Amino acid sequence: MIRGLYTAASGMITKQAQQETLSNNIANLNTAGFKKDKIIMQSFDEMLIQNIDGNSKANSKRRIVGSMEFGVGVDENKTYFTPGVIEETGRSLDFAIDGEGFFTLEDTEGNEKYSRDGRFQVDREGYIVNSEGYRLLGEIDGLKTPIQINNGDINLNPDGSFAVGEDSIKFSITRFGDTSTLAKESANCYISKDQSGEMDTDSKVRQKALERSNVDMIEAITEMISIMRSYESNQKVIQSMDETLGKTVNEVGKV
Repeated sequence: MIRGLYTAASGMITKQAQQETLSNNIANLNTAGFKKDKIIMQSFDEMLIQNIDGNSKANSKRRIVGSMEFGVGVDENKTYFTPGVIEETGRSLDFAIDGEGFFTLEDTEGNEKYSRDGRFQVDREGYIVNSEGYRLLGEIDGLKTPIQINNGDINLNPDGSFAVGEDSIKFSITRFGDTSTLAKESANCYISKDQSGEMDTDSKVRQKALERSNVDMIEAITEMISIMRSYESNQKVIQSMDETLGKTVNEVGKV
């Protein structure tokens, strides 16, 4: 019975982690370019149960009772990179990627970050930045460089290029063959664990548009209800076992 308490408790802990992740997804329902997360569960190793009959080793017999499970735990937090719906905004510094690539950004320490969030603005020095001040990178003759427009306007050409002074520049779009190497960070950005990104020439950038979050509200609410019911079921199991143990300690064997 004590083992049953641990099994039910592990289920409650896992469901709590699922609910926290789901709540974060719902909170970012209207965050441009946000990609939903999902907790992947894994069961603990099963244990083979045997019954030994007899009072001595000489006449003891082993009988296989079966296997016992010890609940589930969190295996990983997986991010789903399915594309969101692209919507027109009419704002000249809103951009959306039609494809699998990511905008390439540079933080204040010179590290590269990647994002699908195309909401940009111009800082005091005239660089295009995101909400955290990370500079958006472009490419000139294959070389990455922060895009500085000095409060000028951007007008994308059909090939995705635009003029900045006398230079013709394109957004630096990076793609990853294995998106599991990406880790989420703040400001709706990602870092690459193994620096496996490569230049993406297939994705197209659309101006005056944003990619919506890929969170499905109806699916999220349905999943949350299921998680809450499962959590309550494990809670009732623990309460029932606790009551039984209380009776065992206080009543069984009482004269």
